[in-house]
Amino acid sequence: MSLDRILPAENKYVNVTWQVNDWCNFRCSYCNEGNWGGNNMNEDTDTYIGFLDELINVYQNNGYKSFKFFFSGGEPTYWKSMIPIAKFLHEKCDKPLLAINSNLSNPLGWWKDNYIYFQDVVASYHIEFIKYKKYIENAKFLQDKMNYLALRVMMEESRFQECIDVGNKILDEMDNCVVEWVPLLKDLSTSADMWYYDEEWKNEFFRTTNGYERKWGKIRERREFRPAYSVEVWGDGMIRPVNSNRLSSEKLTNFKGWTCFINDAIFINTRGDVSAASCGVGKTFSNINTWKKEDFGNIQNPVICPKSHCTCGTDVIIPKMRKGEMFEIIQKDKINEN
Repeated sequence: MSLDRILPAENKYVNVTWQVNDWCNFRCSYCNEGNWGGNNMNEDTDTYIGFLDELINVYQNNGYKSFKFFFSGGEPTYWKSMIPIAKFLHEKCDKPLLAINSNLSNPLGWWKDNYIYFQDVVASYHIEFIKYKKYIENAKFLQDKMNYLALRVMMEESRFQECIDVGNKILDEMDNCVVEWVPLLKDLSTSADMWYYDEEWKNEFFRTTNGYERKWGKIRERREFRPAYSVEVWGDGMIRPVNSNRLSSEKLTNFKGWTCFINDAIFINTRGDVSAASCGVGKTFSNINTWKKEDFGNIQNPVICPKSHCTCGTDVIIPKMRKGEMFEIIQKDKINEN
């Protein structure tokens, strides 16, 4: 059985991934200064709102109904433009999906004030710096308020078993979430190679568990948004929502030679450069600090993927198919979630 396609599940949608700045309060050993150095703070809020306004207009005029915005960093919860931009997006778009990647280090008060702007939270657990009590306090507050809450334990090699234990402890304490044990990249950059763990039992852990476990609970608050997610289409006819962590752990993210619709994904890096996709295949066509209206005529068309593996979860979900196959929208009622 082979993975043949990744397609939008319901609506044609654009996914905007934005590394909002390079400031972070952590200094993880497997990270690099490009993610925490503080050289690109990006604080010109009005300019960024103007850019997003034009970007959304361009895609709406081309038939896109759904918009997903995924904010990472750095640490986006400390970015001063975060909430003004979130407010704008909810005013501009019809039920957008806003997701945020956080280390959950900001105090609970920030989440109480601002959780309403986000439908998804991806919370990375960095064992070298995290305070478990604060992390779990924030996670418990969010678990009945998010449509999707992913708690991602970054698998630091020297503390691998401890990371496994932390993930299990989180599952014991939580009611509703996804826990992911995440294999590292060599330097947490979009072009990095996958981390190879020297001890084979560590690699075996991912092969036998997929590094993923879902704990279902009663969701007491679900905010409406237009569906903006992708599905895996398999050779035997099975269709299920994309799980990029599972595909990565099963070594199924080699899309070399596939047609990738990178124009359905916009990536903004910490310097403000704007391209299609985050993998480096898409060419930079604008910058959020110096953008011009005519830039949007240069958004890249679909490409044949030249890379041997897809390192970013937001790139994995981009619509793609084996070369020569027809592109078609898979309707929600056909999805097999088993």
